[in-house]
Amino acid sequence: MIQGWLLLLVSLLYVGLLFVVAYAGDRRPLYPRQPRLRPIVYSLALAVYCSSWTFYGAVGTAARDGLAYLPIYLGPILLYVFGFGLLRRLVQVVRQRNITSIADFIGARFGKSHGLAALVAVIAVIAVVPYIALQFKAVAMSYGVLGGAAFGAVKAGGIDSAMWCAVLLALFAILFGTRSIDATEHHHGLMLAIALESLIKLLAFVALAGYALWRGPGLLGTVQPPVVQLSHGLTPGFMAQTMLAFCAMFCLPRQFQIGMVECEDASDLSRARWMVPLYLVIVSLAVLPIVAAGAHMPLVRDGAADAWVLTLPLSHGDRGMALLAFVGGFSAATGMVIVAAVALSTMISNDLVMPALLRIRRLRLEHRSDLSQLVLGVRRIAIILLAAMAYAYYRVAANAENLAATGLLAFAAVAQFAPALVAAIYWRGASRRGVVVGLAGGFIVWVYTLLLPALIRSDQWLQQGPFGWDWLRPQALFHLSGWEPVMHGTFWSLLVNIGCLVFVSLRFRPSLEERLHAAVFMDADPASRGGAGDWRGRVVAADLRTIAERIVGERSSARAFEEYGHRLGKPLLPGTAADRALIQFTERLLASAVGAANARRILISALSGSGLDLAESMALLDEASQELRFNRELLSTTLENVSQGISVVDAGMRLVAWNRRYLELFDYPDGMVYVGVPVAELIRWNAELGECGPGEVDGHVAKRIDYMRAGSSHLFQRIRPDGSVIEMRGRALPGGGYVTTYTDVTAYKNAEQALMEANETLELRVEQRTAELSEALVATAQARRAAEAANISKTRFLAAASHDLLQPLNAARLFTSALRQHPGLDAEAEQLAERIDASFRAAEDLLDALLDTSRLDTGSYRPDVSGFALTELFDSLKAQFAVVAEQRGLRLRVVPTRLAVRSDPQLLRRILQNFLSNALRYTRHGGVLLGARRLGDQVRIEVWDTGPGIPPEQRARIFDEFQRLEQPSPWGEKGLGLGLSICDRLAGILGHRLDLDSRVQHGSRFAVSVPRNESVPMRRRRVARSGPDTQLPLTVLCLDNDESILDGMRALLGRWGIDCRTAVDVDQARAELRRGPIDLILADYHLANDVDGLQALQQLRDAVVQLPPAAIITADGSSELKQRARALGYPLLHKPVKPAALRALLAAPLRGQH
Repeated sequence: MIQGWLLLLVSLLYVGLLFVVAYAGDRRPLYPRQPRLRPIVYSLALAVYCSSWTFYGAVGTAARDGLAYLPIYLGPILLYVFGFGLLRRLVQVVRQRNITSIADFIGARFGKSHGLAALVAVIAVIAVVPYIALQFKAVAMSYGVLGGAAFGAVKAGGIDSAMWCAVLLALFAILFGTRSIDATEHHHGLMLAIALESLIKLLAFVALAGYALWRGPGLLGTVQPPVVQLSHGLTPGFMAQTMLAFCAMFCLPRQFQIGMVECEDASDLSRARWMVPLYLVIVSLAVLPIVAAGAHMPLVRDGAADAWVLTLPLSHGDRGMALLAFVGGFSAATGMVIVAAVALSTMISNDLVMPALLRIRRLRLEHRSDLSQLVLGVRRIAIILLAAMAYAYYRVAANAENLAATGLLAFAAVAQFAPALVAAIYWRGASRRGVVVGLAGGFIVWVYTLLLPALIRSDQWLQQGPFGWDWLRPQALFHLSGWEPVMHGTFWSLLVNIGCLVFVSLRFRPSLEERLHAAVFMDADPASRGGAGDWRGRVVAADLRTIAERIVGERSSARAFEEYGHRLGKPLLPGTAADRALIQFTERLLASAVGAANARRILISALSGSGLDLAESMALLDEASQELRFNRELLSTTLENVSQGISVVDAGMRLVAWNRRYLELFDYPDGMVYVGVPVAELIRWNAELGECGPGEVDGHVAKRIDYMRAGSSHLFQRIRPDGSVIEMRGRALPGGGYVTTYTDVTAYKNAEQALMEANETLELRVEQRTAELSEALVATAQARRAAEAANISKTRFLAAASHDLLQPLNAARLFTSALRQHPGLDAEAEQLAERIDASFRAAEDLLDALLDTSRLDTGSYRPDVSGFALTELFDSLKAQFAVVAEQRGLRLRVVPTRLAVRSDPQLLRRILQNFLSNALRYTRHGGVLLGARRLGDQVRIEVWDTGPGIPPEQRARIFDEFQRLEQPSPWGEKGLGLGLSICDRLAGILGHRLDLDSRVQHGSRFAVSVPRNESVPMRRRRVARSGPDTQLPLTVLCLDNDESILDGMRALLGRWGIDCRTAVDVDQARAELRRGPIDLILADYHLANDVDGLQALQQLRDAVVQLPPAAIITADGSSELKQRARALGYPLLHKPVKPAALRALLAAPLRGQH
């Protein structure tokens, strides 16, 4: 199972993604400006048809009834393949008439009837609410299946998954669907988001199909069941459901919104004609492997069929694939709900609420200066109410139905619009009364046969009918039984709808107003009816602008009228008399906001006192002949002024139009070209002169005539006898005939030839330069690889060499320390021993720097970050550097602190060691201060000195490798210039910041900022306060495979009164332990025979009853060794061993070794 909070988080992130895409699409309308991208986005947005019914219900239907799921996809495919003319006509009318919704379309077609539009809106709301509830149910089901909750259970706080889904999607629809009062304004952001949603659900569904094919019975097992079912025939309801899906593709409010209202260009339908069927074919094929895989698993097969998409990956333990299925189903539900809410809110405001408010005189809306905010508020409230009604339906009725049943219920309802839509654009005799009676009758039958049985589950009513009248049984009306409920209800509702429409329309003929509107809607090219006449009435532009401002707002109205005046080429003055075109423009502007019926009512009401009589009204509608003459004159003038030759022939292949350039190009004899001349004669004349190229004259004539009769477009170029080049383009005319253009492209072809010659030489030069560049790049790569290899070899050599050098240096330090403590030395010998020891210390510092650099280069440092008290670190540093400071007459002051930091103690100590070492190296008088300051959540550790200071020009480079101050050390010490470089690189590893402040001749301050930690209790240490001459009565066993080291340890420890026993291997050490008690074991880490110190101590622990405390001496500074030693409880001493550190270890009792 998947946690509920994770599903909620994924849902919020997905809706957030849609918000971002929609917001970006609105701020920067990307796809409308891209001719190639716009049809793709439009086609993908049309796939909003595939809701959660597709994602879950199709699989459930296929699991229960096999191929019964196919009609839902087959219907739209048939529409786009065979019903493309219907879609194109709908888009043309919607764009030309500024239609805002399907209710507005039907109402405007039949006399701009407000009552009819309101009826359509009511039917749409009642039909789509169950469909929206289906989406909520799908989300709740997926949430319950993945989260392990009971289906339909209400979560804590009374809010279940369907509730928050309704809230989220309503909010999205309000933000990006009701920002503007103009409902025909294209929602670019919304379209982009819906297209992305369609792409996501497609990819998710295909991924699930691939997963099922992998987990399932294979390709043969997937294909075999549907093939067997096809051989047995299809169910009776197959064709009925296919017809429902066919109608739903253009009758569903959301599909009408996306397919017609949001269409930017009617040519986009050509791309959608094959993209939408391809999308549906992919989805329908992807259902089969999911069903086949689920049917072979009892855990899936025994569960709810609609949830197979979710339970299939869960049964295999693939939570990631289950989460992908949840995202795909949620994506399918969101797109449908958002677009349906936007479309229905427009219908509710334009066709139900606003007309009712305009009739309430007390509100005095006609006197308001701006109604735009009121309209937007109505739409937003409508979206909230739609979400609430769908959620209520889901809680009441949807739990008892499968997804397919709920979806088919909505399809059958919206199919009632199909007769009205088809009649609107194909039957002039359809009347408003016939459409109203047909819609009302069909809807009532749908409610009785389909909706009520879904809401009222009374077996007595369903089996016996109301009042015991069995011939009125909802699912066996008039004793028509044996059909599926959906097929039965669809048959009777559409039969009543179409029958009433035809009968009433034939009985009551359409009125004059209806016939006028029918002519507009049924015209194959609605745009051709536009045009401006010269009618002038007593209405002025200011009156129309005032009316528009009250509906669409002052800003939108001003912009629209300014654009209209710009198209006229002159300013639209307030007192200008309104002509027919301006009044129609105003009506379309109002219709874009409140619908065609409301726009007509508002305009007639406002102009009723302006003196328009019947004659003037008819003048507004009939000026086609004058406009046609004007358009012909305009076309003739245009043709004569173009630079191309143009010829137009009619369907009978006779010349009907040409221009002067056409005659100039071919130099026809006088009198040969005239209206009606057969174009074959002109072609023959040109062929005889060689204009058509080599070949038989009759062949050229027949070929050209066949091209034009077939309506085939062509583009070709021909070289004429005089050497000029003519490009000819031909295209068929919509009503029959052919138009051809002739362009002289001689200059263009000459330039093209010159360019091709230049391009050939350019390509040769580019190839040469490319080859040279490739050789240089290969040489550079080889040199870089050689340098990298040399650097790695150098680093490894340094690390190995430094380690080997530490061994003799460690022995030398032991011998010099023993020599310095010899009681018989005179002053000169003691000074000489001190200088030898100082030289060894300098060599040790150089090797430490080299080791640190090599470890940094090889990446050996692994920070071990923890919280610790600074007091322990400060005390250790004070003990280390106090002797040096005292010898040089400098004051080393360490400020006590209770602060704790979070860092790697060893690496931080290394940084501060370098700071203090440099301070003591370059300070001649005064002292050095070590302290810490608290700065917010940081602690800044500072080292102050009174040295010579650092000039500003040197501060930027002293942190580089091998960089030292130009001023030498007063104590004669020299370094490699690596200390501060190591500090900088260590600080980078730890994520700490270094700071430097300095004043020449006054001193410097080096600081490192470290994260502050909560107070850490300090580890109490008992420090043996013994001087260098105090004897230590201990017995120590030294384990090292180097005899010189053992001799040095024996000499030094002997001076301290310690009984030092030595061993070169584990066997000798085991013998020494048996010989007598041992207080401490000092074991070298690097021993012979591939045995390290830790392994040797483990072997000794196994050999004796109780192993004495032990410590490890090593030259290895890696973090891995530190962690191993710490885990085993062994302290570490690093070579060369400092006598003071060794004596402190011997003097302090060792605890916690066992």
